[in-house]
Formats: sequence, structure tokens, C-alpha cells
Amino acid sequence: MKASVCVLLLILTSTVRAQTEQTPLSVVPRDQSHLPRVGETISVHDLGLPAKVLKELERSQSALLSGDTRASARHLELALHIYPDYLEGHNSLGARYIELREYAKAAVEFQKAIDIDPRVVQPVNNLSVAFFLQERYPEAEAAARRALDLDPHNVTPRYMLGCILATEKRNPTEAIEMLRPTKLDFPDARLLLAQILFRRGAIEETEQELRDYLAVPGATKKQVAARWLAQLAQTPATNAATQSNKP
Repeated sequence: MKASVCVLLLILTSTVRAQTEQTPLSVVPRDQSHLPRVGETISVHDLGLPAKVLKELERSQSALLSGDTRASARHLELALHIYPDYLEGHNSLGARYIELREYAKAAVEFQKAIDIDPRVVQPVNNLSVAFFLQERYPEAEAAARRALDLDPHNVTPRYMLGCILATEKRNPTEAIEMLRPTKLDFPDARLLLAQILFRRGAIEETEQELRDYLAVPGATKKQVAARWLAQLAQTPATNAATQSNKP
């Protein structure tokens, strides 16, 4: 992969909402608007690609900058029709499909990028996200674990794996282990941790994660966190712990 190409950078933020007065926040992965926008810049210089491909990449980038994601995707499709072995092109087209909420098509493009070079971690991360958005959690988990194997220090698959486990309410110890190191990069990790800790009856730790989240500049779900924190303050810890054990 050329160094001049900036491949897709996914910063996945989980979506949370209050379900009822005394239940913890839950991940809601069905709506792309709950995820941050995917963006990347492709440099089309010195890639060694055919001239027609470079022209389509330039047109795709211009369309993206003008806000026309559909046209950007079409030009990438044309470029890949001419030169199907372009890994970054498949990865970028997958990003466009994510923006267009065409998650199944995005997964196909990320898989094509992986097939070209399975050692590149970004398309594997992105495949996990595409599966997550389709609620195909076992496949999302497998992709996140594969990405983590490829790059154990990469925070994105660690966060993804924590999101998936929290969503499925499985392996809380591993979910906590995955999420805690990601809090600086992904503030919503604190909300997911609060959810897991609440279910385990750790009310003081739940409240601390919520307070820490409220202290994060620019955090987008402060109203939800503040409302939940206020509810916890009005409810004895024993009652909240009992509620967390209810089906």
C-alpha cells in the first residue's frame, strides 16, 4: 500500500440512550447517524495507477469535497471497474457506502480490500463496523478480533470488541478490559463501561464513569448521562442493583 494514500480512518462511537427510568444505557447500532462521519483524503499522485483511474479518483474526491457522496461512490466504482486490484479504492468505496447507509455493499468492498492484502488492518476494522451496523454481531466480533491480532496496539478494534460484547451483554470482564484503555480516544467508552458496571451492581463505579464522561469537552451525550446520573442519585444502590439483575 502506498504511503501517500491516507486510507479510511474509522473512529467508531457507540450510540446510547436511556431505556426506562432505572435501566442502564443500551447500544443502538441501527442508525448510521449515531456513528461519526467517515472521512479520508486520497492523494492521487505517484500511485502508479492508469491515467483513467487517476481521473476517476480525482472526480471522486471533488464530488466528496462538494458533498455529493453518491457521485463520489460512482466515480470510485468506475475506477475499480478499470483497475479492480486497487486496495485503497475498495476501502474508500466501502466508506462511501457507509455514508450512504448501504452497509451490506460496504462490507463487500472492505472484504475485497482484505482479499487483496489481508495484512492491512484498516479494512478489517471497517468490516467489523459494517457488520456491526447490520447487527451481524458474531461476524463483527470475528473481524474485530482479527484486526486486534494484526495490530494489538490499535485502539479501534479494541473499542469495537468492547462495543460488540456490551451490545450482546456477553463476557463483561473482557468487555471492561477492552474498553478501559480506549476512554481517551473514544469518550463513549465511559458510557458503555457505565452500562456494564450498572448491570454488575457496581453503582459507585457507574456514577464515576458518568461523571468522568460529563467532564469530557465536546461529549455529545451529556444530557443522557446527566439524566441517568440524577436517576441513580435518587435511587438506593441496593434497589438499582436489584433492577440490574432483572431480565
